Amino acid sequence: MKKRICVLEDNEEILDIVRIILEDENYEVYGFGTVSQFISSFRMLEPALCLLDVMLPDGNGLEVCDSIKNSPDTSDIPVIVMTANTQIAKMRERSTADDFIAKPFDINDLAGRINQLVNRNNQAQTA
Repeated sequence: MKKRICVLEDNEEILDIVRIILEDENYEVYGFGTVSQFISSFRMLEPALCLLDVMLPDGNGLEVCDSIKNSPDTSDIPVIVMTANTQIAKMRERSTADDFIAKPFDINDLAGRINQLVNRNNQAQTA
């Protein structure tokens, strides 16, 4: 069974690129353009990882990340935050995300980070 990745990204071109990358890595990808769409489906999907954009039309990916990480039911789900903001170091200090990736991103780097977090989380759950 393929591992599921939930992607919260309002730019359809970026979402399409991420979907292609992750499907090539053998993940099942669910894309959402708004925070409300993401929240309404996220828990049912039981994702192996969430990839969240920061700036969204109806919210903020950092707040979504905090919500995921502060809930006992979902705190073990790895979260990567994507941002074009140059203040990534400051965001990292204040965030509960497992990793940050700057936009534009390197395709191989993105896939590698996702694989690493999913595998690490999988090993922790089976230990």
